[in-house]
Amino acid sequence: MRKEKVILGMSGGMDSSMAAVLLLKQDYEVIGVTLQTHTEADDKNIVEAINLAKSLGIHHQLIDCRSEFEKEVIAYFANEYISGRTPNPCVHCNQTIKWKYLLKAAEDYNCAFIATGHYVRAKQVNSHYYILKGLDPGKDQSYFLWNLSQDVLSKALFPLGELHKAEVRALALELGYKNIAEKKESMGVCFLNGTDYRDYLKQLLPTEHKALKPGPVLDKNNQLLGQHEGYPFYTIGQRRGIEGVAKGQCVIAINPKTSALIAGERELLYSHSIELENYILTPNESQWKDRKVFIRIRGIDSVPGYFGQISIKQNKLLVSFDEKVWAITPGQSIVFYQNEMLIGGGVV
Repeated sequence: MRKEKVILGMSGGMDSSMAAVLLLKQDYEVIGVTLQTHTEADDKNIVEAINLAKSLGIHHQLIDCRSEFEKEVIAYFANEYISGRTPNPCVHCNQTIKWKYLLKAAEDYNCAFIATGHYVRAKQVNSHYYILKGLDPGKDQSYFLWNLSQDVLSKALFPLGELHKAEVRALALELGYKNIAEKKESMGVCFLNGTDYRDYLKQLLPTEHKALKPGPVLDKNNQLLGQHEGYPFYTIGQRRGIEGVAKGQCVIAINPKTSALIAGERELLYSHSIELENYILTPNESQWKDRKVFIRIRGIDSVPGYFGQISIKQNKLLVSFDEKVWAITPGQSIVFYQNEMLIGGGVV
C-alpha cells in the first residue's frame, strides 16, 4: 500500500525534529523542507535539519528564500516601526513566506499534507477548516496562525498538537535522540538572533533616517516634556527610559509625521472596544454572532486574554470587550476563539 506523502517544515529545532519522528512512526512518507530566510542565524539550524533528515532516511530540500524574506518580512518589520506601529513579524511571515513556500513544495512533490512542529491542532467543521489551541497551554501557538488560508489549513497536520512540551522532550530521550531533547529552545523573532530590535533597526536603516533621530516627548496638550532617542524605539504603554514622563504616565501615542511621542496617564489607554479593517473571520456566523468569544490582544502569556463580542458593521469588525482592556497596540494582532477553536483575527 502506497504511503501518504507529507511536506514537513524543518527548522532544525526540537519541535520540528520530533514532528518528523512522529510522522514516520505514523507511516507517512516525509519530505523535509528547510527555508533559508536569513544568514548567520540560519547556518547551524540548517546543518542540523539536513543531518536529522539524513539520519532518518528522508528526502530533504533547502529552499533559499532570503531575497523574498527581506522584501516581505524584514521590510514590513522596519516599515511598521517607521510608521509608529509595533509589528508582529512571525504572523506576517506565516502568511507571506513560510506557509506559501510549504504549500508550493507540497504541490511540487505531490504531497497531500503539510506539517509543522507547531503546538496547535486542526479540525474540519462542515466545509470549513479551523486551528484549535494546542493541548499544552504554555506552548499553544494558535495566536500566530490566525491568517492562514483555507487552502493551507485543508492540508495541515500538527503532530505535536495533542502533546505537552515535556512529553515531546521525554519522547525524544526515550527514542534515543538525546541531542534533540537537549536543544535550547529558540525564543523571539528568528532574524534578530538575540539582537535587541532597536540595535537591529539601527543596522537596517540609514544613519540619517529621521526615525532614528531624537525627537520631542509631548503631553496631550502639546507641551514639551523632554526628548526621546528615536520614536521606533518605544511602544504604546512604555514608561521606562523616557525623559520627562511623570510617575503614572506612559506613551499613549506615537506620531511618526512629527517624530513625537505623546505621553499621558495610563488610564487613557483603557478601552472597551476597537474597530478592525484588516481581519479574517469564519463564515460560520453561529460561531460568533451574538455569542461570547475569547479575545487575545497579545501573543504572550502575561496577557492571557479577555471575553467579549464581535460584529461586522460597514465591512469593519467591531470588537467589544466585557471589561476595560489596557494598551491595545497598533500593529499587533487581535485573535478570536470560540472555546478551543480559532475563529478569526485581525490587525490593529
